[in-house]
Amino acid sequence: MKRECEHEEKLRECLVYFQARPVYRRLFEKLREKYAGLGRFGGTVILQNLSAEEKIQLGGFLRRDYTENKTVTVSAGLFERCLEDSRFSGITMEELLTAYFGEELRVRKDERRKEEEKRAHFFAEILEGREESSGGKWLQDVLAGRLHGYELLIQQYREEPEELKKLLNYVLNGIDSFPNQSLSEERNGKRESGRELLAVFSARITGNPHYFDTGTTAEKLLTAYLETVTPLETFADLSGAERKNRLFYQAGILKDDLSNEVLSYGIRAWKRDGRLHAGLEGFFREREPVRLTLHTLSGLKAAQASKERICIVENPAVFSVLIDRYPEAPALCVNGQPRLAALLLLDLLEEGHVFYYAGDFDPEGLLIAQRLKERYGEKLRLWHYEGELYLKCLSEVSLGEARLRKLEKVRLPELQEIRKLMRREKRAAYQEAMMEAYVSRAADNVRQFL
Repeated sequence: MKRECEHEEKLRECLVYFQARPVYRRLFEKLREKYAGLGRFGGTVILQNLSAEEKIQLGGFLRRDYTENKTVTVSAGLFERCLEDSRFSGITMEELLTAYFGEELRVRKDERRKEEEKRAHFFAEILEGREESSGGKWLQDVLAGRLHGYELLIQQYREEPEELKKLLNYVLNGIDSFPNQSLSEERNGKRESGRELLAVFSARITGNPHYFDTGTTAEKLLTAYLETVTPLETFADLSGAERKNRLFYQAGILKDDLSNEVLSYGIRAWKRDGRLHAGLEGFFREREPVRLTLHTLSGLKAAQASKERICIVENPAVFSVLIDRYPEAPALCVNGQPRLAALLLLDLLEEGHVFYYAGDFDPEGLLIAQRLKERYGEKLRLWHYEGELYLKCLSEVSLGEARLRKLEKVRLPELQEIRKLMRREKRAAYQEAMMEAYVSRAADNVRQFL
């Protein structure tokens, strides 16, 4: 229901955009005419006698410079691509033109029937023998219900059908070969399965380590599949790139293995073959912090901290002060929104350790704390989440209504006092200002990690 409402709102915004620019009526009338003859969107249309302003309006959306053109030629394929790459992504040309003219598109029945039969036969050939596989079921659902990914498939079918056939074979093989096939089974939000680097997965499926790279059609289709097996709200608060990383991680794929990292201190680990990781052991013995990437973490079998209790903070500066002041206490820094590297390390450490988490007091910070608490349950304690500390450390950063609305999602009982005060004060409090409180309470708090 939520997704349908968002789609309807996007369609309304799309209509407002094109209705405000009269040149698109001329373009849409010609595209509708083409559709009636072909039974599909295709071919090109020619616009003549356009004013300078109309050329600018067309060029702005189609990313072309028509200012010197006497006539303007626009292909249906170009318009579809620009529509999909715009903020109106997900709106089909058929939806747009139907809403724009207020009536269903008409086609000559024979042409439409032939086109539909041809397209159905094309996809039936690809699906043959795959009807009961995960990938096959997904493709059938997309085609039948015009779900996310449908417009991309149809666009590729119209432009390069033979390439699409090859691409879909790879995509369906990939879906059926994810390292983690139990996408619907979780334990406290974590998957219990093997993991594989995206480049290795891609080379195994296609022979090309870059076939499923970010931005490729193949990667977009894999993402569309993963979104159908993951609840919409699961990663609703994450950025596009990190949300996609999490989707692939749940399937056992590590997308970003080098820049995705976590800062750690007092941690030792063992490789999958059972040997102690010599590099991490050096940092452990020298009492030095180290940045652990997904590339390193994906090769680990187990990890252990120097003490049972591990301090986890959001801010690198706070992390630095704590490890300098209390070198015996193990610590991690997630540096804002915990990335996959941080979660993977916490998963390795979960058994046998207790986490104490402290973060910023702003809407985003409270949601981070809540997600970590929900993921690790009794294994994670919220550290210094006190209304008194929030009021003492208030910053001059005002919270606008858009950010304050995020507090509606904060439901954890331990966060309600700060949530209520934050609504009243409309200001944030950051970890740097809390440093004095962290250190001054060492006897009761920090020293418990020693």
